[in-house]
Amino acid sequence: MTELRWDPTAAAAFYDQYGEREWTRFEDGRTPAASAATHAHYLRRFVRSGDRVLDAGSGPGRFTIELARIGARVVLADLSPGQLELSREKVAAAGAEDAVEDRVVADICALPFEDDSFDAAVCFGGALTYVLERGPDAVRELVRVTRPGGHVLVSVMSLVGTTCRAIEGVLIEARGYGVETIECIVATGLLPAAHSGHPPMKLYRWGELRDLLAAHGKLVAASATGIFGGAPDEPELRALLERLEVDLGAEPGAIESGPHILAVLRV
Repeated sequence: MTELRWDPTAAAAFYDQYGEREWTRFEDGRTPAASAATHAHYLRRFVRSGDRVLDAGSGPGRFTIELARIGARVVLADLSPGQLELSREKVAAAGAEDAVEDRVVADICALPFEDDSFDAAVCFGGALTYVLERGPDAVRELVRVTRPGGHVLVSVMSLVGTTCRAIEGVLIEARGYGVETIECIVATGLLPAAHSGHPPMKLYRWGELRDLLAAHGKLVAASATGIFGGAPDEPELRALLERLEVDLGAEPGAIESGPHILAVLRV
């Protein structure tokens, strides 16, 4: 397999072109709808009203809106100017623009902020997944800009959960590319663009993410997200799935079971 390396220019171009699809991924089922609620649950648990928060890899601002609802002041950072522009539309439509301090085009591996600038840093979705071999650099940067005692909240693509959810596609890929190629992807977690239609990714086992974060502080929470696919039309059933995911996703044996792993570090 060709060595995969982080290419911020290519990633920015991809998400500029990807546009609105990054916003609609929870609504159209590409990311299970309950996953958004689980992410929001951990924001409410670890971010307080009045906190200054970095939303790193903010995309179109879905979690910026949740942070605004908590009462946080938010700085958005993303590689993609197009996604940051889309966030102006989405955040304003939600009535949350007053919470935004700034929008900054930035690579999470080299954040343009002073040490201890934020009460919390949030890096939800795929940003850590896409930086590949630069994952340790990105975590160091998120920790650096967060004040002592503050929290760094991250989520990454889960190797176990993603493989289980997509097993039929995995077998199709094995027929086309060979069993050895699939075994290499699972052994390393490195997923080339040809297999996903996205920029290359590093899919994480829980032990890898745990060790990466624990070097910088105390892990205070971890959960699977996206355990349950689908979004029932009935509000009470949708709310039930959301509550079940928060409850069951934090069980030690379930942390890798969804397409994303979420973790919270106290620095």
